[in-house]
Amino acid sequence: MNPTILTDWLWVLGLLGLGFTWVIWDQLRKLPPGNEVMRGLAAQIQAGALAFARRIGVVMAAFVGAAALLLFLAMGYRSAGAFVGGAVCAMAAAMGGLFAAVRANVRTAESARYPGQSAALRTAFSGGAVAGLAVASLCMLGAGLMFLLGIRLPGVFEEVRFREYGEIVPAFAIGAGSIALFARMGGGIFKTSADIGADLVGKVEADIPEDDPRNPATIADLVGDCAGGTAGMASDLFESTVAAVIAAIAVGMTERTLTGYENRISAVSLPLFAIGVGLLVSIAAVYLLRLLDRGTPAETLRNVQLAAAALFLLAMFPIVYLLPFDLADEASGRVYSFLGPYWALLAGTLAGVLVGGITAFFTGPRASRLIAQASSMGPAANVLAGISAGLQSSVPVLLTICAAIGVSYALSGLYGIAVAAIGMLATVGITMTVHAFSPIADNAGGIVQLGHLGPDARRVTDALHTAGKQQSAIINSFAISSAALTSIALYAAYASWVGLEGINLIDPIVVIGFLVGGAVPFAVAALTITSVSTAARAMIAEVRRQFTDTPAIMEGTVPPDSVACVDLATRMALRGMVVPGVVAVAAPVLMGSLLGVEALGGMLAGATLTGVLLALFMSNAGSAWDNARQMIHTAPGGRGSREHLAAVVGDSIGDAFKDTAGPSMNILIKLMSLISLAIVPWLLSLPINEGKGGPEPVEEAVAFVSRLAAALLG
Repeated sequence: MNPTILTDWLWVLGLLGLGFTWVIWDQLRKLPPGNEVMRGLAAQIQAGALAFARRIGVVMAAFVGAAALLLFLAMGYRSAGAFVGGAVCAMAAAMGGLFAAVRANVRTAESARYPGQSAALRTAFSGGAVAGLAVASLCMLGAGLMFLLGIRLPGVFEEVRFREYGEIVPAFAIGAGSIALFARMGGGIFKTSADIGADLVGKVEADIPEDDPRNPATIADLVGDCAGGTAGMASDLFESTVAAVIAAIAVGMTERTLTGYENRISAVSLPLFAIGVGLLVSIAAVYLLRLLDRGTPAETLRNVQLAAAALFLLAMFPIVYLLPFDLADEASGRVYSFLGPYWALLAGTLAGVLVGGITAFFTGPRASRLIAQASSMGPAANVLAGISAGLQSSVPVLLTICAAIGVSYALSGLYGIAVAAIGMLATVGITMTVHAFSPIADNAGGIVQLGHLGPDARRVTDALHTAGKQQSAIINSFAISSAALTSIALYAAYASWVGLEGINLIDPIVVIGFLVGGAVPFAVAALTITSVSTAARAMIAEVRRQFTDTPAIMEGTVPPDSVACVDLATRMALRGMVVPGVVAVAAPVLMGSLLGVEALGGMLAGATLTGVLLALFMSNAGSAWDNARQMIHTAPGGRGSREHLAAVVGDSIGDAFKDTAGPSMNILIKLMSLISLAIVPWLLSLPINEGKGGPEPVEEAVAFVSRLAAALLG
C-alpha cells in the first residue's frame, strides 16, 4: 500500500491523544482533594512548582530565542521555525507533567486515607497518565506536522532534497533536546539539593523523620520530586522519542539498502505509524489498569507495561506486512526479508524488557540487602557497595544493547537499528505514566506525614512509592538503552551525509576527536555534580540557619520558612544548568569547524561509548543506594541506627547520580549527534572540509548555505 495518504494525517492522532489527556485530567480534578490542612500543603507545593516553572521557563525561552536567531542567520527560516516548534512541544510536555503531578498528589493522599490502596493506586496512575499521554500526543503531533510541512508539502517525494527535510526534522529534535537537557539538569539540581538538605540536616543531624513538618526543606523536596521526576523526565522521554523518529527518517533517506520511491516513503512513514500505534496502545493501557490490578502495586505497574508492549507488537505486524519494503544491499548482494523492520521492532521491544529485568536485579532486594549489610561498617562501605552494583549492572545491559544492535542490523541493516530504538520508545505514553507515578506517590506520602493522616495512610503511600521507585529505575535504564540505539542510527546518518566510510583509528585527527568525545560526558557529569554539590551546600546552610536562629521550629510552635528553601533551590538550579548545557551544545560545533568532519565523527563515537556507560553506572548505582536506604529505614529499629546514617550518606550521593548527572548523559549523546547532523551543510561549506560530502542532496545543501551566507555578508 502507499502510506503517504495516511501518513499525512497522522498528526491528527496527536490531537486525539490530547483530547483523551484532557478527559483523564478532568476526571482527576473532580476527585476529593482532602481536608483544609491537606489543601494548604498542596497549595504550598503548587506555589513552589509554579515559581520553579516560571523562572526556568524565562531562562529557556531566552535561550530558544537566541538559538533560533542564530539558526535563522546560518540555516534559514525553516531550521529556526522547526527548532522553536520542538522546543515549545518539549516545554509543553515538561510543564504539563509538572502541573499534573502537583495536583494529583493531594488526591492520592486522600485516596490513601479512604478508601485505600487500590483507589490511591488508580489516582496516582491517572495523574501519571496525564503526563504520559501528553508526552505521547505531543510527539505524534510534532512529528506528524514535521512530515507534512517538511516532506509532503514542498513537492513530490522523489524531488525532495536535503534542503527540504534536512533543515527541518533535525532542528525540531534539537529544539526538544535543548529543553530536555536544561529541564533534566535544572529539575535534577533542584530535586537533589533539596533532598540532600532535608536528609543530612533533618534525618542525620536533627534526628527527625522523613517529610517532617519541622524540616524547612521538606516542601522544597516535594517540589523537587515533581520538577525532576515529571517535568525533567517528560521532556527527556519526549526528546528521546522524537530523536528516535528523526534517526529512522534520516537513515531511511540515505541507507543504501533502501532504494526507490516505495522503499524511501515506507522507511519514512514506518516510525510515524509506530508512534501513532504506540499512542493508541498507551491510551488503551491506561484503561486496562482496573483489569490488571490483581497483585501488588509493583506487579500491577509491570503488567500494564508488558500489556502495552504486547498490544503494540500485535498491532504493528499487519502495518509492516502491508508496507512495501524491498531491502537489498547491492554492494554485498544481500537481500533482507520484507518483514525485517518488524523483527527489528520486536528486537528493540524485547531488549527493553530484558534491560528492565537486569536493572531490577541489580537495584532490587538482593543488591539492596548487600548494600544494607555493608552499611554496618559505615558510609565508606555503603558507598563502595553501591559503586560495585552500578558497575556490575552496566555490563549485562550493554551486552543486551549490543545484541539488539546485532540482531536489528542483521535483519534490516542500519535502518533496523533505528527501528529498534523506536520499538523501545513507541509506548512512551505508558512509560512516562509509570515514571510519573513515583513522584506523585512520594508527594502523597509527604502530605500524609505533614497532615498527620495516620500510619495506615502512610503505609499505603509507602507501598506505592516503593513500587514506583522500582519502575523508575527500570525506566531510566530503558531510556539510556534507547539513547544508545538512537545515537548509533544518528551517527550512521551523519556519516552518510558527510561521506564517511568509517572511522580510521590510526588517523591522529580522528583519534583526537574520539578521545575528546569520550571526555565530554565526563566533563558534563563533573560540572553537573559540582552544581549539585554547590546547591546542596547552600541548602544545608539554609536549613541549619533556620534551626539555629529559630529554635521554636523544632518545638513545633513556629513553622519553618519553606519558601526560602524553594527559592534557593530554584536559583541554584538555574545557575548550575547553564555551563553544562553550553558545553553540550558547543562541543560538536567547535570540533567540526576546527578539526573537520572526520574528527567530529570520532567525537560522536567516543561520546556515545562513555556516555552510555556513565549513564548506566550512575543511574543504577543511585537506585541501589536509594532502595538500600529505604530497606533499612523501614526495618524495625532501622531509623537512627549506624546502618541508617551510612545509608543516608550513600543515598545522598546516589541522588546526584541518578537524578541529575546520569539522566543528563542520554540526552547529551543524542543532542550532540543531532547538532552534528543539522550543521552538516554549514560544516561542508567550510574550507577545512572542502571536497567532503556524501550524496547529491548534501552537495545541494552546501550550495544553498553558501549562497545564503554570501547574501547575508553582502
